[in-house]
This record gives sequence, structure tokens and C-alpha cells, in this order.
Amino acid sequence: MQARAILSPFLWALFVSYLLAPVVRYLNVRGGLPRLWSVVLIYASVALALVAASRYLYPQVVSDGTVFLGDIPRLEAALIGLVGPSPMGIDIASLVTQLTRTMGGYTTDTKSASHLLVNAFETFAKVFLFLVSTFYLLLDAPRIRRTCTDVVPSAYRDELTELAGRIHSTWLQYMRGELFLFALMATVTSIALTIFGVPGAIFLGLLSGALELLPLVGPLTAGTVAVAVAYFNGSNPWGWSQIAYAGSIALLYLILRNAEDYFVIPHVLGRAVRLHPLVILFSVAAGGVIGGLFGLIIAVPIAASIREIAAYLYAKLLDQPVLEPPSPAVDIPVIEFGRSENGSHAPQDSEPVGTPKPRRVDSGA
Repeated sequence: MQARAILSPFLWALFVSYLLAPVVRYLNVRGGLPRLWSVVLIYASVALALVAASRYLYPQVVSDGTVFLGDIPRLEAALIGLVGPSPMGIDIASLVTQLTRTMGGYTTDTKSASHLLVNAFETFAKVFLFLVSTFYLLLDAPRIRRTCTDVVPSAYRDELTELAGRIHSTWLQYMRGELFLFALMATVTSIALTIFGVPGAIFLGLLSGALELLPLVGPLTAGTVAVAVAYFNGSNPWGWSQIAYAGSIALLYLILRNAEDYFVIPHVLGRAVRLHPLVILFSVAAGGVIGGLFGLIIAVPIAASIREIAAYLYAKLLDQPVLEPPSPAVDIPVIEFGRSENGSHAPQDSEPVGTPKPRRVDSGA
């Protein structure tokens, strides 16, 4: 538990720097900014975005979240009246109490001022470590990559670089797709739920977007929560029956989910992971148990990376080619760090953006 608390800011820094590295490279190579100023510009942009969000979005989210939490006792009473206090042995009151504590960020146990001060200091220390670690990872990304490449024996460098490129493409496509889906679903569901007059619409919209990060079970959970809030609210601005009102919300989520599956996901995610749904479910469950929220987010790309490594090892064991060109659906354009054409380290990592690296097909000789 203590090891996880110590590693947490560094793992998040590694994750965030991985997502922001292409932006830094674009500003550095295409924008002509020194790498240091590219990183500073990103930090300043994120800070301005957070200030704007705290000024305009955060108050509304807090207001909707307060409404949602304030309605929980009434929703709890309606649920108990419908299914009883302990359906299938599940204590509804205890479950709702735990959910309220988790979402509200508090417990019933009274904490001393010194304990609160220690918690505040620990939070500040974690944020500080995260910011500093992310800064140096973004600044020194080309040097880190070159070091990792140089320590690989030359006999295996080409094929392991190819394997790393495949894994990198999988992670980049998956993470970009998930971030896009989060922004899209959070925006669309917030607007739609506001139009339908569902209490806590903005909060539920952001929750729906966040649950998009959990494959398969996330969207189902988001729809269930929204439908439950609509049904147990007791009234609606349209004068419909609560069954019809909740049914309209369920239909809304069904339409959005199908539109996402048929029109958005094929173009955004493509075949980024190529995993069976059961493997995805197991990966998400295992990631949540092992790594908490961070584990939930990275579970699927880790499973896809394990598949790529297993395929490589299988090909090596059977003495088969291991550097076959990837399929067009997987080989998406990615921004890489590397050396200049003459093999020397170019200053400021000035390799042209998007230049594809030559791929070799091992003849097995």
C-alpha cells in the first residue's frame, strides 16, 4: 500500500508525459521552439485551461454533484420501496452509504486538524512530484529513448525496435481514442440530459464520459445510473410517467451507444487492441484490483502489449519472421523520437515529424 502511494505520482507522470510527448515534439520540430520552451508552453496552456474550468465549469459541476448527492437519500428510499432493503442479500443502505462517502470524499469518522494537515501536505507533495517528474520526462524524452535503444544488443535491436513501435502504436491509438470518446460522450450526454431535465445533468454527463474509459462495463454503468436517477426522481418537466421518462433516457443512451459503436469507434479506435471481449473484461477487472483507477485506465493497452510480446516470442520459438509489416488498420501515423540520417544525435531532436521509419522483413535467414 505504501509502495503504491510512493509510485503513484511517478506512474501518472509517465502516463501523462507519454500522451503529451507528441505535442512537445510538434512544437519543437514544426514550431521551431526549443524543447524547454515547448514544455513550458504546454504547462502554461494546461494551467490556463484549469483556471478557466475552475471559473466556469467547476461551479456547475459542484452544484450538479451536490444536487445528485442530495437526492441519494430519496433515491435510496424509492429503491428500497421497489426491491426491498436486501435484494439477493445486498444491503442497499450500506451500499448507498459507501457510495456517498466515496463520491463525497469524506467519511463519518471525525479527523483532527493535525491529520487533515498531514493529508494536505501529502497531497501537495504528490502533486509536486507529479509536475516535476512530468516536466523532466517531457524535456529528456529523446535522450531516454536513445539510451533505451543503445542498451539493446545490436543483434536484436531492429526486431525489438519494431516490436516497441507496434506497442507504441497500439498505446497511442487507444489512448487518443479514449480521450476523444471521453470528451465526445461527456459533451453530448451533458447537453442531452440537460434538455431532458435530469437532475445533475452536467455531473452525470461527465460521469458518462469518464466511464467510457472502462470498456464494455463503463457505458452500461453510466446508462444505468442515469436511468435510475430519472426513474426515482419522482417528477419530470415533461409531465410524462416516470416509466416513460426513464425509458426515454434509456433510449437516449442506447442510441448514443450504437452511434458510437458504428460511426465513432471504428474511425477513432479502429483495431487498436484486437482483443476478445472476455480478455478485455478480465483485464479491466484485474487492473482495477491491482492498480486501482490507474490500473483500470491502462489495463486494456497492457493486455494488447502482452499479446504483441507473446506473438513475437511465439515467432522466435518457431523460427518464423518477426518483422512482418503491420496491417494498415494498426499502423497509424505516429510521432517518433530518433536519430538523424547520419546516425548522430540531432540537436533538439530535429528529425522531420511523421517521417516513417524503414521496416525490414526478416527472411528468416
